[in-house]
Amino acid sequence: MPPLGTKAAATTMANKVSTPPPPPPPVLSSPEIRQDKRNSSGVLVHTRFFSGRRDSIFDRSAAPKLIMCRENGSWVHFPAEVVEKLRVGFLDRKTMVEVLIQGSKYIFHLNLMAQFEYSTGDFRPISWIDEKGMRFFPVSSRAKAELGDVNHDGDNVSSTDKRNENNFKPKIENVVNNDQTSLKKRELGDEPEVSSYNRALGANVVKRQRVEEKGVAIWPNTRLARATEGLYLIVEDHFYSGIRKFDAQAAITSIHQLEREGNSFKVRQEVFQKQVEIIKAARGTSNMVYAWYGASANTIKSVMAHGFAFPSQLPATDVYGSGMYLSPVGLPHLSANLADVDENGLKHLILCRVVLGNVEKVQAGSHQYHPTNGNFDTGSDDPNNPKWYVVWSTIANMSILPECVVSYRPGNMQGPRRPVPGLSYSFEKLVSKIKSLLPPAKIQEIFILYSTFKAQKLGRDAFLKRLRAVAGDQVLKSAILDIIAS
Repeated sequence: MPPLGTKAAATTMANKVSTPPPPPPPVLSSPEIRQDKRNSSGVLVHTRFFSGRRDSIFDRSAAPKLIMCRENGSWVHFPAEVVEKLRVGFLDRKTMVEVLIQGSKYIFHLNLMAQFEYSTGDFRPISWIDEKGMRFFPVSSRAKAELGDVNHDGDNVSSTDKRNENNFKPKIENVVNNDQTSLKKRELGDEPEVSSYNRALGANVVKRQRVEEKGVAIWPNTRLARATEGLYLIVEDHFYSGIRKFDAQAAITSIHQLEREGNSFKVRQEVFQKQVEIIKAARGTSNMVYAWYGASANTIKSVMAHGFAFPSQLPATDVYGSGMYLSPVGLPHLSANLADVDENGLKHLILCRVVLGNVEKVQAGSHQYHPTNGNFDTGSDDPNNPKWYVVWSTIANMSILPECVVSYRPGNMQGPRRPVPGLSYSFEKLVSKIKSLLPPAKIQEIFILYSTFKAQKLGRDAFLKRLRAVAGDQVLKSAILDIIAS
C-alpha cells in the first residue's frame, strides 16, 4: 500500500483480504445542486454539484460509467481499464483506490473526487457520469467553464459557484472561501489558504498555522505537513471521522510525515516492499491496510528514529498475544487509549501501512508471540471485524511502515498537564512490595511492564493503569499502605 497523499495510497486500503473495509469517512462536500437542461444537441442532461454535504458519495451516485480528470483546462477521459478499477472500488464502497497508470501510481479519493499523485501529493479534480446518466463534479473550480469542456452547453452553475469562478485551483472541493476580500488576498498571495472545514476549528487552526510557520519537525526523520496539502486533508479526514465519535472536541495540532528524501525512509521502504513481495508471492495478496499505532511520546520518537522495539502494553483483559497493536483506520480511538498525554497535554498516533498477509484469530488473554503455523502471518482479535491487528515483534519492522505522526489535543485537555502531587512513595518500592503479594507469572509481567516504563517506552499514566490491571486494586492498596506505614 502506497503512502497517503503521495502517488499511491488507495488500492492498499482496498486490498484487505480477510478484514472488511472500515466505514468511509465523512465526505467534505456541499449541498447538492441539480440542474436538468438540454444541451446544444437537444439532449436532456442531468448534472449534480457538491461542495459541503457530509453524506457519502456512495449514497448519492450510482456506479461510475465514465470518469474524467481535469488536465490543461479540459476534462480528459480515463482509459477503460482505469475506469473499471475505480468502478469496482466504488461498488465496494472504498473511499480510496490505488491505480497504476502508465507505470506511475495514483490514489483516487472517491469521496473527495480527487486524484493524488503518489510521489508528490499533488492532486487534481475528477468527475464522472454514472450508470443513470447523472454527472458529478467537485465544486472547487470554474464549474461553468468546465461544463463547457464536456459539451454541457445548456448547463449553468448556481450563484454560489459563480463566486468561485476566479478561484480555480486543483484543490479539494471544500477548500473554498466565499469571502471576497479574503479571496482577493489569496489571489495576491497575501493570505495562506485554509479550508472552510479547518476554519470551523477556530483557535486550533490558528495554533496549527503558527506551528507551520515555524517549520519545526519535532519527530526524527519527518517533515511538518501543511494544513492545505493533500496528505494533511486526507489524514485529517480519516482521523476526525473516527475519533470524534468518541471525543467530539479532539483537535489536531500537527501532522508530521515521514521524510521521503532521507536514507531512513529509503531503507524502510525497501524492507517493507520486500515483505510485500514475499507475502504476495506466498498468499496471492499482501493484504495491506492503513492502521493507527498509539504509544507515549518517547516511544513515538523512538519508532520514527529507529523502528519498532517493544511490544504494545495493554491491560491483561485486552491482550491478544504479544506484539505491536494497531487499530483499523476507522478506529483511531482504540490506539488513542494506548497513547499517553505528554507534558503539553497532547496525544500522538502514528498512521502506518501494514502488511497483514493471512490473519489468524488470537484468543483473548493469549501469550502468543508468533504465528501458530506457516499458514498465518499476523493476528487479530477478530479477523472479520477487527478492533486490533497484532503484528508479531519479529516481523514488525518489515511489516509496518510509518506514514505520519498525528498530534492532537483530547477534548478533556485544556492545557499543559500539571504534575500530580501526593505520591511520596517510589515506583521501585511499590514494585518491590508487590512481589511478595502475587504469583510468579504476574510478577514477571509486572517486571516487564516496569522495565518498559524505566526505559521511557511507557508513560507514567499508562504504567499505573496497566499495573493496576495486572496487580488488582486490593494488592496495590495493601502495598501502598505497607509503604506508608514503614
